[in-house]
Amino acid sequence: MRRILCLFLAFCGLMAVLSVPSAAAGKATEVSADAEAVAKSAGQKWALKSLSNGKYVSVEMEDSGKYEWRLRARADSAGAGERFTLHTNHAARTMGLRSASTGFFATAEFSDADDRKGMLRARGGTLGSWQQFQPDFTKLSDGAYQVTFKSVATGHEREYVDVGDDGTLAARSSAPGQRAQFALVPVRGTANDSPPAPRSAPAGALNVMTWNVCANNTNCHWTNRLAGYKELNSQIKGRLKDPQGGGLPDVVLFQEFCEKHAKRVEEMLEESTGRGWNVRFAPIHRREGGPLIQTQCKMAGPEGGKLDRGAYGVALAVPDDNVWYQRFDFTSPSDKEQRTALCAALPSRAVMACTGHLSAGKGYDDEDGSVRRTQAVELRKLADGWAARGYRPVFGGDMNLVPPYPEADVDKGGPSDALNPVYDRYLECDQKSPDAPRTGAPTANGSGGVPTRKLDYLFGPNSASFSRCSVSATSGLSDHWTLYGTLSLPAT
Repeated sequence: MRRILCLFLAFCGLMAVLSVPSAAAGKATEVSADAEAVAKSAGQKWALKSLSNGKYVSVEMEDSGKYEWRLRARADSAGAGERFTLHTNHAARTMGLRSASTGFFATAEFSDADDRKGMLRARGGTLGSWQQFQPDFTKLSDGAYQVTFKSVATGHEREYVDVGDDGTLAARSSAPGQRAQFALVPVRGTANDSPPAPRSAPAGALNVMTWNVCANNTNCHWTNRLAGYKELNSQIKGRLKDPQGGGLPDVVLFQEFCEKHAKRVEEMLEESTGRGWNVRFAPIHRREGGPLIQTQCKMAGPEGGKLDRGAYGVALAVPDDNVWYQRFDFTSPSDKEQRTALCAALPSRAVMACTGHLSAGKGYDDEDGSVRRTQAVELRKLADGWAARGYRPVFGGDMNLVPPYPEADVDKGGPSDALNPVYDRYLECDQKSPDAPRTGAPTANGSGGVPTRKLDYLFGPNSASFSRCSVSATSGLSDHWTLYGTLSLPAT
């Protein structure tokens, strides 16, 4: 069993304190105000099973007495109340459990009475020190993991979570004995199903927009350097229309996005366009000797306060007839961010829309470009798979690569030829035809208010054509300019 050393415990006490709903908030059946927002995520859900009593852990929202929302291993199967997502803000060296049914984090409550000290209750609004645990994983079959986990809260760093006689979970054991052994079991569901079959679709135009919003990068210009949803909505709303002409977008691709903004962006789009939308989200993960754990956006609020913004990743805004979406993880360096793509089916248009964000280049995750070469091939294979099913792939995002022409090495934003496999099968919006030069207008890395490198792309089938491809006049509060494309699709 691999022990994960918590070398950072010295500063764990400086993390956010416990956040719980107030007593005046209402009855135990209430859920987090963000529960609907986190339901938009394609992140992997897990069931936690006690290996001591063989039962699944539930969040008991209507428990009698004063212990509502407590975690108890009493369920025979993994239903909605037994599903959790895994989160970290320490590169997977810690793990937080967020209830998928309530939106709250499991919290070890050490201030309670002696008989309940350390009891886990799903009512933490943020991933603070009382909501984080140091895990120790052993891989099992079928994607499951055996795990023990202990608190990292100051003064309680060595207290393992175990199961009591009544099934209640509490951080109270000094050693990982039999009652402290659990299994994390992946929950199979929509993310593993096939999309509905595409329908016959007439020829028509599809307006697509992609923007790396830079929501979690302190080098960008949001209030306190981190995007709050009010500023984000204002910025997106202000650039929905291509300034060089064209209509409102039918599909919007986002990168460097925070999970809990998805629902708020969806509501803004519906109000601004008069159309129904779905905004889907997929997390970027970290891994430390165990399962993929979702990376949290740094805490920020509408005007830069200290609110939980959920996981960090990519998002996709599509018409509300979308009923299927799925996350696809790219091969990434094991000790770095695990990059991802997100696809959503539009059966009535025979379109599969996908957004992606490849690994960063020189000085970051992929020094020699080999990782992005692999990821570009994976992106093409993903698109090829949708084409084989009868869908027309429309995809793009932040590739962290300059175009193939003129050729550039890693010191100049390349290896630019890494994108050739994608260009070989698909048309980029700056190309007039498949045999046109593989280049395009810059979209990022501005100098003097002007972008200097093309890192953002929109691709469509070679059988289609782009009647429009343009870049926004400003980057707004991001460090990327918005890229717009109007794709003329043939009938299917």
